[in-house]
Amino acid sequence: MKRTISISLGILFILAAIAGTRTAPPSPIRTAAQDAENLHREALVWDCHNDLAYRVLYEGLDIGNRLPGGQVDIPRMREGGMDVQVVALFIQNYLYPDKGARQAFQLLEAMTRNIEKNSASVELARTGADIERIVAAGKIAMPLAIEGGHAIEDRLDLLRTFHERGVSSMTLTHNISHGWADASAGEPRWNGLNDLGRKVIAEMNALGMVIDASHVSDKTFFDVIETSRDPIIFSHSGCRAVNPHRRNVSDDMLRALAKNGGVIGIVFELTFLSQEYAKAAQELRAISRPIFQKVPVIEDMDLRIAVEHLNQGREWPLEGKPTVEDLLDHIDHAVKIAGVDHVGLGADMYPRTPSPEGIRGAHDYGNITRGLKRRGYSDEDVKKIMGGNFLRIWKRVAR
Repeated sequence: MKRTISISLGILFILAAIAGTRTAPPSPIRTAAQDAENLHREALVWDCHNDLAYRVLYEGLDIGNRLPGGQVDIPRMREGGMDVQVVALFIQNYLYPDKGARQAFQLLEAMTRNIEKNSASVELARTGADIERIVAAGKIAMPLAIEGGHAIEDRLDLLRTFHERGVSSMTLTHNISHGWADASAGEPRWNGLNDLGRKVIAEMNALGMVIDASHVSDKTFFDVIETSRDPIIFSHSGCRAVNPHRRNVSDDMLRALAKNGGVIGIVFELTFLSQEYAKAAQELRAISRPIFQKVPVIEDMDLRIAVEHLNQGREWPLEGKPTVEDLLDHIDHAVKIAGVDHVGLGADMYPRTPSPEGIRGAHDYGNITRGLKRRGYSDEDVKKIMGGNFLRIWKRVAR
């Protein structure tokens, strides 16, 4: 009996082994996931706005290390298949009118040194050709951008100096209307661009600097469109039709941007993505604002900026955060109105504030590719949104 059982088991093992050599039918779920992963690795992955420079200058951190509590550094970018990270040199609004350039140079020098320190992995990119060369070499390209035109202190010679030092784009305003352009926040001064503002646009065209209209007023945007001979961008904005935030872009602006040949980088900032979350944040800030207004202003500007940077994140609700699906809703709308050739990504993730659920940091950018495929985008269109469209702008403008 035992011998019979042994023979039977042996036959079963042989049959199982033979069956195991046959090609099993592929799992559709696994195939779709693998296809999305392969597509993400093939695509040029480009984020057009991040405040990494603040961590480098005010926290003294090295982007080559996995930074504590942050979203963007070289290890995370490598993990997420990132190819291009535009780093913003954000200039505090209260440094207007004559203290912005100093902070801009501090941030520029800190980022330049950190990029050089990590030259095996990243390289400063000034032009579209630089970006193609750096990415082809297996490195991450890092263009630098000034965020806030008050950094040039109303001087075209300073604009030229920043460009010579490696800055390839400039966000025309932040949240103040300064000496030559109106912002979307606060009271307008010029009803758009003034004469100096038009000279700034012409000089940026001449230099080959990318013009960024995020943060500007609607009237300033249309003045820029009328003045610039080159395509322009919104480096980090959302769609007003999805969430009527002042920083988001109207459908008329999206249509004008498409006609101009420009690109909008869809922002990840939580209050720009979701009206419900923005309302919750406003309620939370209304509670804390009267208390913080009683705190004496720090006179030392460098210390004040560092303390404010370290305090970021204290007024953001922890529940009801927007998700990657909310981000995809903004992408869908921008594609519907402007067309797929005019949409990209501009995260604006700040290291001390929360990010959308499903996008903890640069290491999760593959979730966007997967989400776009779920929503029916072709591989070619995914590649455009993930970075191809911004590459086209830099190749044409940043000469």
